[in-house]
Amino acid sequence: MNEFSSLTAFTIITPNYLAHAYALRQSFLNLHPGSSFVICLIGTQKPAKSDEKEIVLLKELKDERIEGMIQRYNPFELSCALKPYFAEHLLTLKPNSIRFIYLDSDIGVFGRFDQQSQAAVTISPHRTKNVNYLPGLDNFSTTELLRYGVYNAGYFEINRSNEAKRFLSWWQQVLEHFSYNKPDKHIFTDQLWLSVVPSFFDDVYINKKPGFNVGFWNLIERTVEYTNNQWLVNGEPLVFYHFSRYKLELPDNMVDFDHPMLSFQSKPQLKILYDQYREQILNEGYETLKQLPYPYPYPAKEKKSWWKKLFNLW
Repeated sequence: MNEFSSLTAFTIITPNYLAHAYALRQSFLNLHPGSSFVICLIGTQKPAKSDEKEIVLLKELKDERIEGMIQRYNPFELSCALKPYFAEHLLTLKPNSIRFIYLDSDIGVFGRFDQQSQAAVTISPHRTKNVNYLPGLDNFSTTELLRYGVYNAGYFEINRSNEAKRFLSWWQQVLEHFSYNKPDKHIFTDQLWLSVVPSFFDDVYINKKPGFNVGFWNLIERTVEYTNNQWLVNGEPLVFYHFSRYKLELPDNMVDFDHPMLSFQSKPQLKILYDQYREQILNEGYETLKQLPYPYPYPAKEKKSWWKKLFNLW
């Protein structure tokens, strides 16, 4: 056994994100030899590639709650809601794994996930410094953390334990009915729920290392630069970068919305990082795979009083 033989990482995707998942998987396995990386696919059949034994289909979960979730949620909401369900499944599928890392598919791995804690649950905040941003509710100020969540659900870890299972069970319970993308109603998929995790569970580690979970939301407090053949963040090695809101069809835009501080003109060195990431995904067959259809019907217009169910949880 090597140092990574008890480590399993995973992501959850709809079929059109397979190229992203392949690029993420390769970037992770290159730096963690001996580990496992599982692609959890919201699909009905596995791709034809010969190395797809590490793909888990939605139907393999065999959870009766999921049929209702398919009917209730759009693809984005469902992908978020399924995280604790797939995580629990992997606890059984990978009996020799102790540590499990979830990563969104639009992430690139650039450094090793050296274990920071033995805690049952690890989560990562969007921001770790009280740095003044542009004023206003729509400029990713501190107020936005209350709207979309203090912690970013694109990355979390669990260590096999009873507390981790208790966490997954609780997360499943709330996400079965409340993974809607409704920030104005104080519900934002799986992510906003993480804000209460340090209060509800005892064995929780908050990973504030600057090289973890770098994304547009914390570039105000983190400087990313390439020095001596290595990407660094505030002087520490970059572990992973979350390319959230980046579109391959818009290679000259850091994000798909206008913001004066989020551009390659203001952060030219990041253009190198983004171009490398884009090339990796294109090489994985993006132009073909992006056309794969979502295999389930989109939900009908919501009729149930979901807010009444939410009130009953409390």
